[in-house]
Amino acid sequence: MIVFLFVGILSTYIDVRGATNFTGTVESEYSNPLSNTTITLADCYFNILGSTTTNSQGEYSLSVTLNGNSPYYLSAAKNYRWDTDTKTVYSGGTNDFELDAITEKIAVFFYAYDACNDDTIDTYEEILDDEGYTKYFRFANSDDVSDDCDTVDDYERPADTLFCYIIGHGEYDNSEEKSYTYFKSNENTQVYSDTFESYMDNWDSARKGLLVDSCYSGTWATDFTTSPYLAMSSADTANEADFRSGYSNQEGEFSYYFFEAVDAGDTAVEAWEAAEDECSDQNPEKSDYSSYTWFN
Repeated sequence: MIVFLFVGILSTYIDVRGATNFTGTVESEYSNPLSNTTITLADCYFNILGSTTTNSQGEYSLSVTLNGNSPYYLSAAKNYRWDTDTKTVYSGGTNDFELDAITEKIAVFFYAYDACNDDTIDTYEEILDDEGYTKYFRFANSDDVSDDCDTVDDYERPADTLFCYIIGHGEYDNSEEKSYTYFKSNENTQVYSDTFESYMDNWDSARKGLLVDSCYSGTWATDFTTSPYLAMSSADTANEADFRSGYSNQEGEFSYYFFEAVDAGDTAVEAWEAAEDECSDQNPEKSDYSSYTWFN
């Protein structure tokens, strides 16, 4: 310790060196612990003195040897989905962090190859690019829908906007009074609308949209009758959904008109109405419990 005395005023400059311990916790803006967050300490010349990661409870403990080049910079960084936070410190002790999630627009595509192909999904992605979507999950011929939905769940955050598109052959179960869709070509991979609703309920996103293009798909819309869902189907429970003329096994007619309208600048509800006009014989269904204006 070096002490300077100037006209009765005592000034102290502390040059901390030696072994020192830093501890604390890292949480999200929603008070959830953030595991696998990297904690790094650098000196005033940005030399890295040590680093560690948080445990499953968001806790960290970092022991370093300070070199006297204060102040020091203690940083918490998770990945590009989270903002980084840095604190200026002069010695060891407890320092907690709260990281803000970076919001994102996410699109999820489930498509069976006997109803849609990759080129069609490429076209839809290009349209959603213009709507600000930056992250895409593509599950073609999925044989484990629950696991795929868990993959989405691990990625998305509460402040995200998430739009899900499903296309495959569908049926209506009279005994269950539910629509279901086959998620894989020519295999026993049907998923009922209310089952998929339970998967989407686990997603934290504040805005959730759903479009299902399959025959007899009515309850895919009518099951999702709570906030924050906008749920749309290409047909009711009594009608088939047609392929686009000349595009069998490549693109649904309703999907074609829907995404064409989105590409022209319509909101999702307006696009659904435009597709409904073109496919009125299918009696499409819609439930809008979203306060968010989709695709605008």
